[in-house]
Amino acid sequence: MSKSDKDSPPRSRIALAGLGTVGRAVVRQLKEDSARLQKTSGSNLELSLILDRSHHKKDLSTLAPGVAVTDSIDEFLASPADIIVELIGGTDPADRIIREGLQKQKAVVTANKQLMAESGNQYLELAEKREAYLGFEASVAGGIPILRLLRRSLVADRILSIRGILNGTCNFILSEMAETEREFGDVLAQAQELGYAEANPSLDVSGRDTADKLTILAALAFGRWAKPEQLATQGISEIDPVDFLYANRMGTTIRMLGVASLGEKNVSMWVSPFLIDKKLTLSKISGVVNAVEVTGTRLGSALFSGEGAGGNPTAVSVVADILNAARWRQGKTVFTAPSADNNASAEDFSPLESWPFYIRFFIRDQPGIISTLAAILARNKINIDSVLQESWHERDNLPFVISVDPTPLPALERALAEIKSLDFINTPPLALPILRR
Repeated sequence: MSKSDKDSPPRSRIALAGLGTVGRAVVRQLKEDSARLQKTSGSNLELSLILDRSHHKKDLSTLAPGVAVTDSIDEFLASPADIIVELIGGTDPADRIIREGLQKQKAVVTANKQLMAESGNQYLELAEKREAYLGFEASVAGGIPILRLLRRSLVADRILSIRGILNGTCNFILSEMAETEREFGDVLAQAQELGYAEANPSLDVSGRDTADKLTILAALAFGRWAKPEQLATQGISEIDPVDFLYANRMGTTIRMLGVASLGEKNVSMWVSPFLIDKKLTLSKISGVVNAVEVTGTRLGSALFSGEGAGGNPTAVSVVADILNAARWRQGKTVFTAPSADNNASAEDFSPLESWPFYIRFFIRDQPGIISTLAAILARNKINIDSVLQESWHERDNLPFVISVDPTPLPALERALAEIKSLDFINTPPLALPILRR
C-alpha cells in the first residue's frame, strides 16, 4: 500500500431512499460541501445509490458520476452501502429499510417522525442489540438540533417540561388568521398554494404530526416512550376568527402546542391549540417557524427556534447524522439516544392534570343562558374566572366566552358534554387551555 493510500480518509458509502425535497437538498449538500464534510467526519462520504420510484420523471443531471439510481427496494437493500438514509416517509417500505439496515449492523439515518413515534424504541433496542447506529435528528423540528441537545448538552440536567410549536403548517395558519381575521379554510388554501400544507393536510391540522414529534421529545427527555394515540390531541380546524378577537382581549394569542411535563407518578402530555400570553416568547413565533422550550431543574428555561421544515433546514439535520454515522464507523465517540422504558403503560401518561380554560360558545340569545351554564359548571366543581361578550350583529348566532380557573380535563369534558345538548347551543363549545407562564 502506498503512503498516499495510507493517508487517504476511509470511505463511507451512502445509499439514500427518497429523492423528494429533503432528499434533493441532502444530495446537493453532500456534493457542494464535500471537502468540508470530509474534514469534519474524517471520512470520504460517497453517495453510491439512490432509491426513488419516480426517478424517471426527475432531473438527475446534477448527480455525480457513478451514482446509481433504482426503483427496486430489493436492489436498494442488497447494496453494500455503509450508511442507509431513509427519506421516503410513511410506513412502507420505510419501516423495512430501517429494520433491515439495523439488522445488518449498518448506520441508519431517518427523518421519519411517524415511524420514530410509533416504533422508535424498537429501533433503538435493535440498534443496541446489533451494535448498529440510528440517527433521527431530522424527525423533529427540521433544522433545530433539539434532539441532539436533549441527548448531549442537556443530559446532565433533570428535564421538567417541554413545550413547543412543532408544526409549521399549523403555526402559519394560526398566525395568519390572527393577523388577517380570515377563516380557517381560506388560510389553509393559501398554505397549500405556498407549499406549506399538503393536498391532504389532515395529519398537520388534526394535531397528529405534533403528537408524533412530542412523543419523540418526551421519550428522550423523560425516558418513557408513549404511543401517539395515547396523547390527548385536539386540532385547529374548529378555530374561528372570533377566537382571535377574544384572545386578543385577554392579552393572548392562539398557537398549536405540544406540551409534556414530568409529574410525580407519570408524564403529562397534551397536544392542542393554546391561548398563550403575549408576554411569553412562544406567542411571538409566527409563520412556518418552529420553537421548543425546555425547562430543567438547574437550567431553568431555554427556547430554541428556527425553520422546522423545508429542504435545506431538514437536510442540515440529516447530514449531521450522516457525519456522526461516519465517525461511529471509525470507532470515534458519538452520542446515541438512551433507551426508554418500552414497558410503559397508558397509566404512565395523562393529559395535563389541571389547566385554566377558554370556552367559546355560539348561541341563540335568550334569557337565563349565563345562569344555566354557570350551574352546569358549578356541578362539575369548575369555577368561572370571567365572562366576555363583544357586540355582535347576529343575535341567533352570538359568540361569547367564559374563562375558568384551573380545571382537570375530565371535569371539563363532563360539563361540555352536558352543555352541548342545550337547546340554545348552535355548535359544540370550543375549549382551549390558557398558558400564562
